[in-house]
This record gives sequence, structure tokens and C-alpha cells, in this order.
Amino acid sequence: MPNILQAKIRSKYSAFRSRILPADKTVRGLAIAQTMGAIAGGIYFSSSALFFSRASGLSPLEIGLGLTISGMVGLLVPLPLGILADRWSARNIAAWLTVGVGLSYWFFLLVNGFTAFVIATCCFAACLRGAMTARMAMIASLIDASHRTQTSAYLHALGNGGLSVGALIGSLALYFDSLPVYRLAFSIGGAIFLVAALVYRSLPSNVPEPVPIRRGPPLAVLRDRPYVVLALLNTIILLYIPLLNMTLPLWIALHTKAPLWIAPVLYGVNTIGVMLLQVRLGRRVATAKDARRSIFSATLLLSAACLAFAAMALSSTVWLAVLLAIFGALLHVFGEMMHMAGAWDLSFRLAPPGRQGEYQGFFNTSSATAEMLGPFLLTALLVSWGAPGWLVLALVFPAAGFAILALFGRQAYLERDLSG
Repeated sequence: MPNILQAKIRSKYSAFRSRILPADKTVRGLAIAQTMGAIAGGIYFSSSALFFSRASGLSPLEIGLGLTISGMVGLLVPLPLGILADRWSARNIAAWLTVGVGLSYWFFLLVNGFTAFVIATCCFAACLRGAMTARMAMIASLIDASHRTQTSAYLHALGNGGLSVGALIGSLALYFDSLPVYRLAFSIGGAIFLVAALVYRSLPSNVPEPVPIRRGPPLAVLRDRPYVVLALLNTIILLYIPLLNMTLPLWIALHTKAPLWIAPVLYGVNTIGVMLLQVRLGRRVATAKDARRSIFSATLLLSAACLAFAAMALSSTVWLAVLLAIFGALLHVFGEMMHMAGAWDLSFRLAPPGRQGEYQGFFNTSSATAEMLGPFLLTALLVSWGAPGWLVLALVFPAAGFAILALFGRQAYLERDLSG
């Protein structure tokens, strides 16, 4: 009996472990490194503003200006680093840039003026964005094409979970609001990134049968009109990121009767939704046709979310405003997950063999652009203009989705077959 019981326990443990960590060693390594980086990132994003203010004595204006400059750097580096990943080794690029992110955390501990702050934040942004690009290049080169979207979905779900854990650690630093505690949190974050770099180094360097780099002009992706159009349309759709993180809390505070505590609840709904359902929705995207339809359906959901958020301002009761906020958040998170699954699939399919790093680097500028320009654009459109602005955004999302559905279903436009 004890042996039978032990066998059952081992069987259940193995089944549970296979759900959390996949059997494939490469995917498992990517998952561990991604989760560790997300935990460290959560520490940074949740506590950095107050840490910079306490440790360096910078004014809010100086902090905002420094972060804006670093955002521009983060916009410029993915493409050249992606090209480098194609020509050297995506694994090595990811590992060294992850080391750079970890060292940036420790550099923050020494910042005592605006110039040093700008240098540190630019190094942090460049290394972080570059590592993300190299990771996507690794997925393209190390993972079979039929599993790339599912792997990306899995890593995205783990990333959201890691960010939540990191935010919890950062919230402890905010609770104590003590400079030594902030320094300890950032020290831990830097150490986590250094360990994640070692995990990247343990991954295979190349595919079993390396794909030769395609010859052609430098920056060929900029001459690939369909891919440039895809990245532009993707940037428009990705405005849903600053919509939830930055603009919606202001809208709730200034234009609705909903309590302020609902804003972090909505973010929690998003995080939990992605953790639980992103992989399942990612499995549904197996062809280019699935990807196009997933993106268009996502934009319809995002449009409906905009209308729900706009309706909050018309609610005369607190409970109705709260219900509309939660309903809008659910529409938003399903739209986000369906969009991400379709966007990953098309970004991989449209990139020619041997140039995945270059193409993924360019595609990565979509999120960087949306995160840099989105807060200003959406604040002006939604918070300042109000309901008409929400209506405009509710039309913009499906317009971009329909353009992807229509354009990327035409072989004549693509000059390659994506009809499947």
C-alpha cells in the first residue's frame, strides 16, 4: 500500500509539474528565465518612482524627463540588436543584455544626480528591450514553427505571474518607505537578473540545422512594406496597454463615481486572466487565417471595452460604475490575449528565415512606441475630451483589426502565401 500511495503521489506531482514546467528543456529554460526577469521587473515598476525620489533627490519633472529619454532609447535599440542576434547568437545576446539589466539595477543604487539617472535609465531600457528582442529571436530559432505562438503565450502568462510577485515585493518596500529597504529590493532585483542570464546561457546556442543568414541590403525589414504596415497597425492596437495602466485610473478618478480602489482591481483582473487563459487561447491560433481572425475579433472586444468604460461616466450609482468597469476589464483582457496570439503568429510567419532577429527587433518597436506615446495621446483623447474620445478609440481599434484581416489575406499584397 505505501508503494502504491507513493506511486500515485509521484504521478500527480509529475502531472502538476508538467503543467507548470514543460518537458522540453529549451522551453523550460526560457520559462524560468522569463519568470525570474518578470519578478525583478515587477520590483522595478512598482517601487522605482519613489525610490528615485528618495535616493537621488530628483524632482518629479526630472524623473519624468529621464524616463522619457530612456523610452526613446528603448524605441531605437531593438532593431540593431535584433540584427546582431541574427549574426552572432540570440542566446548570447539575451544573456549579456540580461546581465546589463541586472547591473543597471545596481547602478541605480549609486545615482545621485540627473545625469547619472539618465545614463542608468537609458542603459536599463536599452538592455531590457534588447533582451526582449533576443528572446523572441530565440523562440524563432529554437522552437518549431508550429509551437512558437503557444510558447510565446506560455511565456507571456508566466511573465504576468512574475510581475505580480515582483509587484508584491515592491509593495513591501513601499509599505516600509525606507531607503535601505528600497536599496535591498533593487539589489535583489539585480541579482535575479544575473541568475536569469545564467539560465539563458544554459540554452542551446543554435538550431540543430542552422538557417543561413539571408543576403540582402542592410535593414531589409524597412523595405518590407507588408511587415512595416503590420508593425504600424499593431502599434495602434497596442494602445490598450497604456489605456489600462495609465489612462483608465485617471478616467475613473476624474469622470466617474467608481471608487479609486477599483483601478488596481481591474489590473488584477487583467493579470489573472492572462495567467489562466493566454495559453489556451494561444492554442487556437494554428494558421495565418486563425491569426488574422483572432486579431480582428480582439479589436471588436477592445472596442466594446471602450464603450463600457465610457458608460461609467453616465452611471448615477457607484455599484453600476463598478460593474461596468469590471465588465470592460474582462472585455479588455480577452481582447489583449486574442490580439497577442494573432500578432505573435503573423510576426513569426512574415519574417524570412535567417532574419528573425532583425524582424522581431523591428516588431518590438510597436510596444515601445505605444508605451511611450500612448499615455499622452490617450490622456488627451479620453480624459480631456471625454465620451467622444472613447467613441473615436472604439472605432480606431476595429479599423486597424479589419485592415490586418483584409490586407494579410491577400497573397498579391504579401508576395508570399499566408492563405493557410
